[in-house]
Amino acid sequence: MEEIKLLSDDVIEQIKDFNHWFLTKEQKSLIDKLILDEELKKYYKKYGLCWECKQPKTDGYWCRMCNAKRFQQNFKNWSSGNNDVDKLIQNAQLKAKNKNEVIEWIEHNRFENVEYLAKGGFGTVFKAIWIDGPIEVALKCLHNSQNITAEFLREVR
Repeated sequence: MEEIKLLSDDVIEQIKDFNHWFLTKEQKSLIDKLILDEELKKYYKKYGLCWECKQPKTDGYWCRMCNAKRFQQNFKNWSSGNNDVDKLIQNAQLKAKNKNEVIEWIEHNRFENVEYLAKGGFGTVFKAIWIDGPIEVALKCLHNSQNITAEFLREVR
């Protein structure tokens, strides 16, 4: 898995009190000198620092570092029953740069108002209400899912 890039403590100390929305000319120049990684610099300028870990957020209300840590702490609390599926979900959670990139394993009993939408080559699609949300979600039931292989999951990625 790719390594998450981080700002050093020294850089954080120098920029932690800046308002990323209203940087002075001097502050912009300092940012350009201190943050050498272009991706980190882009995220800092657009979203600022996370109030919790002080690393650049990767979306308006999303800190990849903090959310990856929370997801990782929760890995022991769920399982799909298939180690390869679990690894696919876990890797997606650790890499997510915003809420739209997150996938989760949710037990079937956590959904209500499940309605059939369509059937395709690999599975059947439903819509439902996730009662812990409560939000409407799309569900995909894979045909022969008990026989999912690592090779199949590589194709899904």
